[in-house]
Amino acid sequence: MVRHAGKIETSDADMAGDGTGAATVASAKSLAPPDRENPKVRQVMEAAHALFLELPYDAVSTDAIARAAGISKTTLYVYFPSKEAVFSALVSENCAQTAQSILNSASESDDVEEGLRTIARNFMAMFATTDALAFYRTIIAQVPRFPELGRIFNESGPKVIQERIALFLREASARGELSVPDPELAALQFLQLMSVDIPLTGLLGLGQLTADRVTTTIESGLALFLNGYRPPFERGSGAVEPD
Repeated sequence: MVRHAGKIETSDADMAGDGTGAATVASAKSLAPPDRENPKVRQVMEAAHALFLELPYDAVSTDAIARAAGISKTTLYVYFPSKEAVFSALVSENCAQTAQSILNSASESDDVEEGLRTIARNFMAMFATTDALAFYRTIIAQVPRFPELGRIFNESGPKVIQERIALFLREASARGELSVPDPELAALQFLQLMSVDIPLTGLLGLGQLTADRVTTTIESGLALFLNGYRPPFERGSGAVEPD
């Protein structure tokens, strides 16, 4: 990780590329996704990620990113027109990677309960990662000044996770293993039952997330969720399963 002492000064020229006005936001919105296989793009994104984790957003400039990446500022601008564009690309990539890691192993399970348990465990693991929480804090802090960032974050991460869980629940309902009339709503309910106050606790630094706390939260929430969406013939003590 790159280490820097104190605030990095931002030059007047850099402010033209790092401003928070409408022109800068528009440029970040219209930017084509960078080629993440390009070595220069990787250099820029890895250097910027380290800086954004270590310093406040406003303390990072495109000058600093270019220096940390070992390239000229002119070369950086070939791929990214502004600091906001670099940060947007990082948000998109980090969210997509997190969403994929949360959902990957669940698709391998044929058992509904175990599949949901795996999704929950992977989802909760995100809140035990210091870097993930730090990056999330930076995103939230910048959304009022850079509203498009909120859309990028949501569509790259939470929305992907919610849609995949909704599909999982829809398929389970079609097989008769669950009875979920509104999979999209149920996906949101599932994530809330799994996380309760843990994301807020992590973001505010109120305590260390322990394995016991995670397990208790997941199992309790999973029991409530499955009980609420159990097929009708499994509800009630006297119910009989139809032929």
